[in-house]
Amino acid sequence: MKINKLLLILLFFYSALFSKELEKVSLQLNWKYQFEFAGFITAYEKGYYKDIGLDVDIREFTKDTNIIDDVTNEKADFGIFDLSLFEYYNDKKPLMLLANYMKKSGLVFVSKQDIITPYDFKNKVIMASKNELEKSVLSELLKKFSIKKSDFKKIEPHHFSSEDFLNGKVDIITAYLSNELYEIKKSKIPYNIIDPSNYDLATFSLNLFSLKSTVDKNPEQIRKFIDATNKGWEYAFSHKKEIVNIIYYKYSKLKSKDALLFEADEIEKLIMPDIYDIGSIRSEFVGSILEKIESSNLSKNITNKDIVFKNNYYKKNDLFNTKNKEYLQNKKKINVCIDPNWMPLEKIQNGRYIGISKEYMDYFQSILHVPIILVPTNSWSDSLEKLKEKKCDILSLAMDTKEREKYINFTKPYISSNFVVVTKNDELFVPDVKKIIGKRKLAVVKNYGIVDILKEKYNYNNIVEVNSIEEGLHKVLSGEVFGYIDCLSVVGYKIQKEYTTELKIVGKFDEALDLSIGVQKDDLELLEIFNKVIENIPEDKKQEILNKWINIKFDKGIDYSLLWKVTIGFLIVILLISYRQKELINKNKKIQEQRNKLKESNNQFKRMQKELEHTLKSFEMLLSSTMDSIFVIEKNICIDTNENALKLLGYKEKKELIGKNILNFLESGSRREIIKNLYTKDEPFEINIKDKDNNIIPSLIKVKTTAFEGKAVYVISLIDLREIKEKEMLFFKQSKMAAMGEMIGNIAHQWRQPLSVISAVSTGLKLKLMVGKYEEESVISSLDNMNESAQYLSQTIDDFRNFYKSDKEKTRVTSNFIIDKNKNLIISTLKDNAITLFTNNKCEDLEINTYLNELIQASVNIFNNAKDALNLNNLNEEKFIFFDVFKEDKYLVLSIKDNAGGVPKDIIDKIFEPYFTTKHKSNGTGIGLYMTHQIIENHINGKIEVRNEEFEWENKKYKGANFLIYLPIL
Repeated sequence: MKINKLLLILLFFYSALFSKELEKVSLQLNWKYQFEFAGFITAYEKGYYKDIGLDVDIREFTKDTNIIDDVTNEKADFGIFDLSLFEYYNDKKPLMLLANYMKKSGLVFVSKQDIITPYDFKNKVIMASKNELEKSVLSELLKKFSIKKSDFKKIEPHHFSSEDFLNGKVDIITAYLSNELYEIKKSKIPYNIIDPSNYDLATFSLNLFSLKSTVDKNPEQIRKFIDATNKGWEYAFSHKKEIVNIIYYKYSKLKSKDALLFEADEIEKLIMPDIYDIGSIRSEFVGSILEKIESSNLSKNITNKDIVFKNNYYKKNDLFNTKNKEYLQNKKKINVCIDPNWMPLEKIQNGRYIGISKEYMDYFQSILHVPIILVPTNSWSDSLEKLKEKKCDILSLAMDTKEREKYINFTKPYISSNFVVVTKNDELFVPDVKKIIGKRKLAVVKNYGIVDILKEKYNYNNIVEVNSIEEGLHKVLSGEVFGYIDCLSVVGYKIQKEYTTELKIVGKFDEALDLSIGVQKDDLELLEIFNKVIENIPEDKKQEILNKWINIKFDKGIDYSLLWKVTIGFLIVILLISYRQKELINKNKKIQEQRNKLKESNNQFKRMQKELEHTLKSFEMLLSSTMDSIFVIEKNICIDTNENALKLLGYKEKKELIGKNILNFLESGSRREIIKNLYTKDEPFEINIKDKDNNIIPSLIKVKTTAFEGKAVYVISLIDLREIKEKEMLFFKQSKMAAMGEMIGNIAHQWRQPLSVISAVSTGLKLKLMVGKYEEESVISSLDNMNESAQYLSQTIDDFRNFYKSDKEKTRVTSNFIIDKNKNLIISTLKDNAITLFTNNKCEDLEINTYLNELIQASVNIFNNAKDALNLNNLNEEKFIFFDVFKEDKYLVLSIKDNAGGVPKDIIDKIFEPYFTTKHKSNGTGIGLYMTHQIIENHINGKIEVRNEEFEWENKKYKGANFLIYLPIL
């Protein structure tokens, strides 16, 4: 016994010493860490690469990275590249495409709204990288439309931000649907997407590749790497928030979590996992691309087989016929029941499904693309009952018996073992177990397949049925039974883990334990599908799973004591030699690593030296290449600038501006506040500056602190806003003119009744005077009526005149006053259009401090919009507008709601955009609601929103738009 223990200890240390270390491989990405590479990151973080013996170094892209060179020169084992990968094919060092993930490239052109097709690109300013315009699917699109670089007005280098497009500096940018589109969509500015895939161009991307020589060395390892990556993608798409958190906290915070989640949804649309197998390569696309590429490096004899790794490997759906595929497409999930305590075959541990059958179920799930979901059970008997009750579709491992065939169909076996007898360590080996059955007490788990065999072939006397393996082994140790019968792999695993010194295997049955998948009796289609999958399990896959879980101690009943002693001595010698050898290998390895580090440090030093030499030149180039006006400031003195800054301030040469105090260019009236913001604000802000001739220039400014020539300086970036301000004034004038038309109509309505009164009274007085019949009291009363009407007309003139005034100072007003002002301006036109106005003030006399005239302009715009909607949509129904005023948190809220049916869902997010209108061109300019939005949010510092609401009025249900204006309370 002591010798056995010593041998086990020696074997343990021996195997530990030579246990296989993870093989280091590297993957070079073609961009920064983000969800675009979630499959690879997930495979690393979840241990899928580690499970196949690989330690993968996932490298982020930098400005110095050349992916093709790194893979070709074996600095990286794998690389990620786009469609132009094939153009780099080299007969001497051929590359091989291993997997394709994006079935549609996310690279597109994003343009202003008036640029519809590539024909419109001519004489436009574009932001794009050199590679995108020369070797990408975008360059293919330009060729198709005969667009040359010289056709563009200007090509700006790409800085991978949509800021210049949003600010109107460029007309077109190249963008990824999963990246730049996030900010563009948030901005709500109008834009067009010009997608190469809409012009019959093959656009797949995110291609995994390697050297062909690397693939030829170990194709099986390549296949496992692809499988692990695909598994990573499946997990990432099922757990997007979890993977976003991993990327954000462990890899990069370049993007926000919201941006990463947006990217996750877009990447899934591009990979299309519901349509194509993840990682599959579409041979027809590859073939068409090879035909189009005109490159002297490509031989005419190059075919798919030369550049595509096992092109048909991923077409797993070829296993299935049309009927199988339809079944799988409609099958949302497959429920599986297992033996909850049968390790290493299977077990439910803390609610998790583990063991050999779990590995197989994961493999089956990757083939079927249908989730296989565990149904928790308490025992094997419970699992059988759940299957009978049709709560389970399958049993993961089941032995075929006549009794079970009444309610189960069995697939072909995919795991085989033997039944064995386990007893105490001091018992002798049993060469023929038949001789002890019926004579010695033996325990077996209730409803196991061996029970049927024992009943059919052997004397079933002295067989004790138990609920679990633990109960059976406990009865052996306590002496209640002689032995316990179970599967070899199961009891071997249990002995190794818990009973090494107490129990052993003393004999085995002739009958094999063939384990199949048990399928519901009436589900023949699922039976056929699983049989096809089982028939096609690669042998190396079976071996990989078994090696991971099986390691058994089997007592054959022979005790060669002398042989053990010799073996132990021999092993000790081997251990010493091996230990010494490994120590030498490790030392040599460390020496080589140090040499490599020194070499790399030397190379890095040389690179840094070159970078330092070019720093000043690069800085000068940076200053001259930007469209902004740049000032470099030290202690308020300008020490450097660029050409744009000289032009802005009216100077011709740098020497005229350098050395001047930058504060002299600030508007004197607000200089103190500007100086405070200038060096304390991180965000851009607006100021007025003066040029050489004291002309005022409205500007947007941003300040950053940096180091320049060893000094701490401020870099001021400034944008001229004069053109933007002029356009803004034009918007306001257009809005005023549009509103003036509405108000003239309102004046006509307001004056009609008082003018009628004046006319009637004056005519009546004239007649009385002519006939000489009048009373002094009657005349005075008539004159009073005329005077009241004239006063009303005067007040109306004041109201409409104030409507067009731009407030320079805020006014304290009450909620009652706001309601009255609005009613005075719009009540007549509403009556003429048969529209009933209901007002409800829930916070009477509540005061706010605001620009009253601008607020009234904004609210009247909304009333007019509601009137037009009611006239258009409610031809045969009553027309209502509800004007409610109430307090909500720190705001006074004005609610203007109609019953015109609401705003269509597809345009409700656009109604505040400039020039957007649902009316006919002759009736609407599209600037009314835009200016309302500008007034409320930019001038009054309030908020405005619109939503569709269903409501009930006088026992009848209506639907309409509700505009809510939020005004800050004092």
